[in-house]
Amino acid sequence: MIGSTAKRPRLESVRRIKRTLSGALALPEDALVTVAQLACLEQGCAPLETVIGLLRAGEAQVQHKIHKPTDEIDANDLVEVCAAWGWSVETSVLESIFKEN
Repeated sequence: MIGSTAKRPRLESVRRIKRTLSGALALPEDALVTVAQLACLEQGCAPLETVIGLLRAGEAQVQHKIHKPTDEIDANDLVEVCAAWGWSVETSVLESIFKEN
């Protein structure tokens, strides 16, 4: 079975990513940030990747892949996610929220 040997991310890491993005982007309560760690089967890809998505009422879903495990995601990676989603967020803002969470 594909991905059956993949290490599961720590729930704490998943929650930190969700809280950091929700706070930095001032998302409404009905917005949903999703975080999934998947086995990457593409050639040259890291063994695990993290897919972060955003669901908002009346808006198209957006997502972005980071080619590293969820437990290794940092504030700089989240700046990349925000940019891919169309938001410009300073690294210092994300770092301060990320450290608090």
